[in-house]
Amino acid sequence: MPDAPLPQDHPSRRDLAPLGYEVARWLDAMTLLQTRARKQAFDATLQVYLERWLPRDPVGPLPESFVLGLQGGWLNAALLPSLLDPRWQALLHLPALRTFWIASLRAGHAQHLQQCVAPAWCLDPTPLPPGSVIAGLGINAWAELPRLRDRGERLTEVPVGPDFVLSREPPPDAEVFSARYRRREDGRIVLDQAWRRDA
Repeated sequence: MPDAPLPQDHPSRRDLAPLGYEVARWLDAMTLLQTRARKQAFDATLQVYLERWLPRDPVGPLPESFVLGLQGGWLNAALLPSLLDPRWQALLHLPALRTFWIASLRAGHAQHLQQCVAPAWCLDPTPLPPGSVIAGLGINAWAELPRLRDRGERLTEVPVGPDFVLSREPPPDAEVFSARYRRREDGRIVLDQAWRRDA
């Protein structure tokens, strides 16, 4: 069955319309985060964390035309190499970087990206301080992950070198929507077309 064009009034267009621009801003912010980390611009605890988890590879620019998808409401950007590293996904959701993302992306764009990017966590072995919990999971140690899985949480451990990033998966039957974006001559990124992917 061919893919179906997405009607103008479809609710998913509200998420797809700004997503190309927001991803472009996110890529720029990634480069800025790498630069600031190299300059030791963060407090000591966050700096140590970033030295372990921040990707070192340069963030590639967006092509003039690119496709993004939403599966179950979460970004699927398999065709954009810079977004394939799950550490960026985890760093976008890291509470310690919230102020950085808001300042770099603007609050509305940061919030929308966090809604559209599946929650993820760097499986850092450093023990949490007593009484702390892992944001978004409600556990205080990674050893408690089996309990979450037993409750039906769809969590995948993605290897990144010697480490792992934990990512929440969309439901297997989640709808998939895709959109093609292009960069206009004035530099503005616009949505060209959107469609629902059919099986």
